[in-house]
Amino acid sequence: MKDKVKLGIKIVFLVFIIAWMGIVIMDYFKAKGGDNPQFCIKEEYHVYNESGNLIRDYSKKEFDALSENERNEMLYTYQCTGLGYKFFRYKREFNAIEFGPFFTKERQSVND
Repeated sequence: MKDKVKLGIKIVFLVFIIAWMGIVIMDYFKAKGGDNPQFCIKEEYHVYNESGNLIRDYSKKEFDALSENERNEMLYTYQCTGLGYKFFRYKREFNAIEFGPFFTKERQSVND
């Protein structure tokens, strides 16, 4: 009986790990292709002025409520926090994307 329980726990753990890896790999390739990741736990926008100073943080809902012209005029970083990773899309004095582990910090300049 103990062997069946151990086997069941191992199978559940293995399925969980494979599913998690699938989510991370799928979001990585979406990001690499230019799209935003699909499995974000938290999405936010950090808006900056021309000097590079943080003006305000927006939730995805607040940012999406802005007009297209307002969004195009802003300098911002989009941040997606996923299951063990972070994704950044920079539209500031530099344009870039970054996909890394959960402890990755937002770059403040191109040289960070």
